[in-house]
Amino acid sequence: MLTIAIRENNSHFAHGLKIIIEKIYRQRNEDFYFLPGEEHSTADIVFMSLADNWFTADCFEIPNATKSQRVILICRHKEHQSLMFRPCLYMLPVIFREDEVDEVTRKIAHWTEAGWRRNNTTAVSARICYYCTTCNFTSAERQLLIYIARGHSLQDAAHLMQIEEDTARIYRKVIMKKLKIRDQYELMNFIKIHLLSLIH
Repeated sequence: MLTIAIRENNSHFAHGLKIIIEKIYRQRNEDFYFLPGEEHSTADIVFMSLADNWFTADCFEIPNATKSQRVILICRHKEHQSLMFRPCLYMLPVIFREDEVDEVTRKIAHWTEAGWRRNNTTAVSARICYYCTTCNFTSAERQLLIYIARGHSLQDAAHLMQIEEDTARIYRKVIMKKLKIRDQYELMNFIKIHLLSLIH
């Protein structure tokens, strides 16, 4: 039997999801069971809203023990754009709070098809989740990292950020320390491997 958990503080939104899910599974004649939200780690499908502290929350990468689990994120459009720095979240299927009921129904029906469940492995590769080490960066450190990823020199980045070059150098040093990176060569390798989405 398929198990589903919903981790959502808004009881009205959670109730609406349950109604949609029940309708979908009745039409499919599939058995399912709702687990309490706190038992989400054992569920086959989890609907998970962003916590208030999502910016510093633990990585949402699916553990190996439950790698067949599908996690569907619940958030607002503007929150989702900010998740670029948290790819373990950004790359999950997402239901936007602004979505109409028909759109939510279409998404859930698509993401919970048996074929999807059979082919589902982890929500995002463990390698990409290394990118989540940026979750404790300040906005200035993030901005500097974006400019570096786009090919700007430190001097140019400082000019664009309207800060002194020495300040930018300090930011870069702090970034490297947070990433446990020893030199600029390793920093550029990190950017090349993990921050490619920043240049688009």
